[in-house]
Amino acid sequence: MAGAVALTLPWLVSTDIVRSSIERELGNFFGTRAELGGQTEVRIFPRPRTTLRDVAIAAPDERTSPILSIESMEADIGLVGLVLGRPEFSNFKLVRPHLRLLIGQDGSIDWMAQSGRVGRLFRRAAATEAQMSGDGLGSVVTEKGRITFETGDGAVIEDVTAVDGQLNWPRLEATLSFSADAIWRGTAGRLSFDTQSPRAFFLNMPSETGLTVQSDAATLDFEGMANAGGPLFADGAISFATPSLQTLMTILGTDLTPGRALGEVALSGPVRLAQRRMRFEGLDITVDGNSGSGVLEIGISAEGAEPAVTGTLDFATLDIAAFLSAFIDLPQLVGEGPPSMADVATQISTDLRVSAAAASFGDLSLENLAATAQVSDEVAIFDIGDARAYGGHVQARLALSFAEGGRAEVILSGQDVDTAAIGEAFALPRALPRGRGNFAITMHAPTTGPSRDSRALGGMVSVEVRDGIMPGFGFGQLYGQRDIVRYFSLDTDVGGETFSSARIYGDIAEGLLTLKDTRITYPDGEVRLEGIVTLGTGSLALTAMAGPLTDDATADDGTADLLTQEPDLARFFVGGSWDRPFATPVLLPASGRDG
Repeated sequence: MAGAVALTLPWLVSTDIVRSSIERELGNFFGTRAELGGQTEVRIFPRPRTTLRDVAIAAPDERTSPILSIESMEADIGLVGLVLGRPEFSNFKLVRPHLRLLIGQDGSIDWMAQSGRVGRLFRRAAATEAQMSGDGLGSVVTEKGRITFETGDGAVIEDVTAVDGQLNWPRLEATLSFSADAIWRGTAGRLSFDTQSPRAFFLNMPSETGLTVQSDAATLDFEGMANAGGPLFADGAISFATPSLQTLMTILGTDLTPGRALGEVALSGPVRLAQRRMRFEGLDITVDGNSGSGVLEIGISAEGAEPAVTGTLDFATLDIAAFLSAFIDLPQLVGEGPPSMADVATQISTDLRVSAAAASFGDLSLENLAATAQVSDEVAIFDIGDARAYGGHVQARLALSFAEGGRAEVILSGQDVDTAAIGEAFALPRALPRGRGNFAITMHAPTTGPSRDSRALGGMVSVEVRDGIMPGFGFGQLYGQRDIVRYFSLDTDVGGETFSSARIYGDIAEGLLTLKDTRITYPDGEVRLEGIVTLGTGSLALTAMAGPLTDDATADDGTADLLTQEPDLARFFVGGSWDRPFATPVLLPASGRDG
């Protein structure tokens, strides 16, 4: 009997019935008509299965191109239904399928309108809160597939190719899982997705969902509650990593371009996406080897509005220059070319609070850093409210305005710092006061208009140092050369004399530092400096005056004039540069005498 059934069963099967049933089932599934252009084959052994070629599913709207075209498709057939003329199909294999999804004007996809019978079942179940039918797809395997996202006029927005994937969906109420290898924008990757309640997920209700993306450009893993409709919602744990944020930005095609080629970025922690705001609590973040933690929030308040990034981050170590360069092209306050913001700064509103146990800015080393970064519209302000550096405290501000008439401003100040250590760290000229004291430096320059040079630079300098050394400008070194009638070198390589206090005050204008009321007080005398220093080259054009202290100069109240009468005052012209100054005595008319 079994042999007889095996021999006679193929004759009982009508390929026309299978063909028309496939067309009907596909049409019902997609809510439109299906056309089979090629030959239909039916095999009974080893299991009932059909093969169809040149399958085309018409789009549910007025588009002329089909929503799905398949080079060949295989499917299992229920044996009983096949004999009775009502075949049922499952476990599909699609070779070179091409799915075209319509993107709305707001960038969303109406899954229900483009999913035919499944969409209708979802809507009916949502309206009645009833269980959906037990129908399902079983499994769907794709080989060399393609997914195209296009607008109503046929313009292609995205194209995903080489899709080798598998969809498992045994029943409409059961867990849906999907995994695929594909190529997107020239980058190969693998995606895995699953949701415990497909009905809730596709009807904009939270469902337990998992998403994993793996590629050379980035990796992403999410576990939690999420939906697929709008507004989007997600609440769970996320981890993300990319070896190059700049490369990822390029692949994504975003206009948000950091000011430099940012390298490795990794973050992980709880995340909640709701009401157009994504908030990371207890976030662990690593940027170019700088590891930190804190809270970060990204929000878009309205359609078309620029994203807003706010948060508080605490780093163990932080490269300040790298951090700033993500937002701006750091200005050259002395040199050609105006400073400029990176694209990311002009398109994202930022308000960050940053702290770090250790930080660096070039050769400057800082501890216990507390800083802020605020970027909005055409203004960027970066503040270091306080940090320990070289035995004291420092503050800094970089403010950039790119509106009409905007300018760049840099403010640096320090209290009770070791200027000798700073000088060694930055390789500053030795002919600068080195001891312990305070300083304040302000510089500003325009950020708009034609290309500028150092002549547009302005500001001021104030330095007060106690118990230090200023090689080359020692009292004995100058005063002892008052009778020489030629140029002589102010040797900055010698140890120098110890001063009790040094005060340097000057204005910066047109690229020049004009020294005013600059005094270096030694136990036996005082040196005064006046003149100009070219900031771009460090060239000097100074008048140096050296004279012994009077008896009253040692008074505690410090009200006495520190220099003796004119006959005991030696004057010099100082030229060269801070690195290699030269001096020569000059003769000036004495006070109260005719020239």
